[in-house]
Amino acid sequence: MHYGSFTAEDESGAKACRELADCFKDLDIFKIVHMTHYAYCSKIGAANLELLSPDMLVAENDLRKNSPFFMRNFKDVSGEFYHLPFVAALRFQRRVGFSRRTNRLGVTGSITYKMKDTDFLRYFGQDELQPMRRKIYECQAELSSLIDSFIYDLDEARQKESALTSSDDLDVTRAQAAAKQRNYYNADIVEFFNSYRMFAVPEEVCDLPGISFIEGMACGAAYFGLDNPMYRDIGMVPGVHYVAYDGTLEHLLERVAYYQQHADELEQIAEQGYQIAHTTLSSTSVYSKFLASLEQMLPRP
Repeated sequence: MHYGSFTAEDESGAKACRELADCFKDLDIFKIVHMTHYAYCSKIGAANLELLSPDMLVAENDLRKNSPFFMRNFKDVSGEFYHLPFVAALRFQRRVGFSRRTNRLGVTGSITYKMKDTDFLRYFGQDELQPMRRKIYECQAELSSLIDSFIYDLDEARQKESALTSSDDLDVTRAQAAAKQRNYYNADIVEFFNSYRMFAVPEEVCDLPGISFIEGMACGAAYFGLDNPMYRDIGMVPGVHYVAYDGTLEHLLERVAYYQQHADELEQIAEQGYQIAHTTLSSTSVYSKFLASLEQMLPRP
């Protein structure tokens, strides 16, 4: 088994990935590519994959079916697309009763570095990969009656560093950034999800879900996410397994305010989400289906 990337955040790094594709293009092996971070330098990444000619593409959404941005550059890439959902580790369990939880929306997720790829900027008209996380992060004080933000801004330190000229100031800034990062990644996220009746991990604008959405559901909190086929395709029905909103902050706040006053309805959604997280979307179920599909595709000896 070999591992490598097909693209990178910067153009030079993405172009360097072509060397790996060139090495593997003619090998008689089964090639699987996970499409994580496909939005970075997508034109270059797509060209690298066309050269590689993969047998299977994998992501937490069937991007070929559900993502216009993906099809903009990757429509000619070979390989069957497999929708492989996130799964929750066993430690993500319901520990706190619903009525004892905070009646606000707990929001988590990191804000990654601002996008530099010109194709991304042209298509989306902005430079944020997770724009809803940015909006909530910057407005968290005025949203405090509805939302508790536990969002980490990874880009903040980079922006501060670029504005500095003194090496001493740079060392201080990096130390402060490292402390913030440790605070975020070392936090007990299981406790966080068990503290709230409802939560959100705002999606990436390129049609991929936040990594922790299934973890919060597994802890018994009601998930708030987009009304998007990526959820329906894995059996999650809006209004049944999660609360859907239209992608605007205004509508998200409306939904939160409504469910703050309708705890019984919210608890039913949280329960249905909990059940699907531990059955259909459990690691045992998801991985067994994936391995069965893989076995059917692998060439027989």
